[in-house]
Amino acid sequence: MEEAQRRSFDGYESLKPEDIADAIEFAVGTPPHVNIGHIEILPTLQVPGGLAFERRAG
Repeated sequence: MEEAQRRSFDGYESLKPEDIADAIEFAVGTPPHVNIGHIEILPTLQVPGGLAFERRAG
């Protein structure tokens, strides 16, 4: 289990439920003249354009 934790989770910073909640709160709190048709939420530590995630150095 420790090896799996190290290889699969350590060094990554995943999104948290409050990250999604903050985005939803922002979207529903915009003025009526603002139309939010699409929101894409991704962690910042990842390979752009792919599904492989970058690890935090150190």
